[in-house]
Amino acid sequence: MNTKRLAAGLVLFLLVFAGGFAQDARFGDSIFSPFVSQLTAETRNNLVRLSWIDSRDVRGPVYIFRSVRPFTGTNPPDMKPVELPYGTQSYVDETEGSGRIYYFVAASDTRGQRYDIFIPFNNTTVVNFPDSFREEPGPANQAAFRASGGISGIAARVQGEAVLVSWQPAGAEKNTVLYRSSRPIRQVSDLPGAVIVQSGGGSPFVDYPVPGAACYYAVVLEEELAGGYAAINPGVNATIQPVEIKAAAQDAPPALRPLPLPSLSLYNTVPGGDFADIPKPAPLSESSARALESVQRAKPHPPAQKKPRAFLGDLETPAGGEESGLRSIVRGAFLNRDWQTAQAELLRYLSLPHSANVEARARFYLGQTYYYTAKNREALIEFLFVQSWYPDEANEWIEAALAAIVQ
Repeated sequence: MNTKRLAAGLVLFLLVFAGGFAQDARFGDSIFSPFVSQLTAETRNNLVRLSWIDSRDVRGPVYIFRSVRPFTGTNPPDMKPVELPYGTQSYVDETEGSGRIYYFVAASDTRGQRYDIFIPFNNTTVVNFPDSFREEPGPANQAAFRASGGISGIAARVQGEAVLVSWQPAGAEKNTVLYRSSRPIRQVSDLPGAVIVQSGGGSPFVDYPVPGAACYYAVVLEEELAGGYAAINPGVNATIQPVEIKAAAQDAPPALRPLPLPSLSLYNTVPGGDFADIPKPAPLSESSARALESVQRAKPHPPAQKKPRAFLGDLETPAGGEESGLRSIVRGAFLNRDWQTAQAELLRYLSLPHSANVEARARFYLGQTYYYTAKNREALIEFLFVQSWYPDEANEWIEAALAAIVQ
């Protein structure tokens, strides 16, 4: 067997299984070569979504290389890479949509040192496209199609005490997610601050927002939201002008009954009575006072605090993809009951767009952190958001949050 190949194979084996350190067969020196791992690629039309796990040894930028040739020791990456900050762990690449494309993701340290070590099917991968690629719209409309996911003509108008939201769907079999916000939705980063009012349904949709609050709406494809390449195009799949249901006048008396109850009057109760001097209350007799003191007043018992709840799937070891970040939070600060840290990490996690199912689970955990930090109103809101996804679990926590609020 060729000695160089044997040495290269030994270095590769030690790199993969020794956590970034290898022993050079020629000199016996320790080689520090950190790398990203579990690089995977998913395709949709001409888009490639890359996911990986960052190296724990270095925390510098991550560099993504693309080539039409395999990455080997004799094929160093001489092309210009895409640079992403540490912790991103995903990237969507737009390609021509044909042929075979190779990807390599390199780790680096904070000093700018990049580590070009190629580990097949670990930090390198390949995507095979058919010889021809058929885009849904014509070439002249591809940019507009991608800008809104094929959705167009969104409109919102007030009908009585409701808002009717309608749009032209991208396809009969494509699920959509409808958002509502008190602020204009101009880009994808505005979606975490909005509320999901419908998931998986179609057009039109009747919404019942709080009267007196301005509302903006946006609709995106569920598959593009899950893939991380959804887009907002104001005026096409997001409303520009707000709609608002008029609130009732604050000074108007509530119409609880047609006529008020008659008021009591001492003069009408006892005709001819003189009430210029209202008599002072007489003290209780000694026996009555003792009887009153013997009555044990019922003391309200504080509700028992619920135990934390986690889904079994989120207790597994993170394996990459958009769920890896959520599982790391659950297995870390959440299971350790470090509620402040878990709350901060979940809020950062939800600041990025995720699929509806993953976002619902993250908000379920966020509601629990609010509950354990005495933010019961915030907890109630989060559990109401996930009630349609997990009705049994959410209803139990809704009752607990309400009981805590009342107490």
